[in-house]
Amino acid sequence: MALQVNTVESRIVLRLESGVNASGNPTYSSRTYSNVKPEAGDQDVYDIAAILAGLQSLPVVSITRVNEVELVNV
Repeated sequence: MALQVNTVESRIVLRLESGVNASGNPTYSSRTYSNVKPEAGDQDVYDIAAILAGLQSLPVVSITRVNEVELVNV
């Protein structure tokens, strides 16, 4: 049996350094941008995420692309 993988949804998550806690360790928040076209190339998604990162008031620690897939046994 063959397995077919269908990308259902894709989104961008920016992880932001939002400050420090009482112990002096950094705290983080995230911004999620949904409705990314699943067929968009990784470099294109990164380029858009970098533009969005430039619009943030907090420093961006990481950029992540999250793909949700459906596994179908055909």
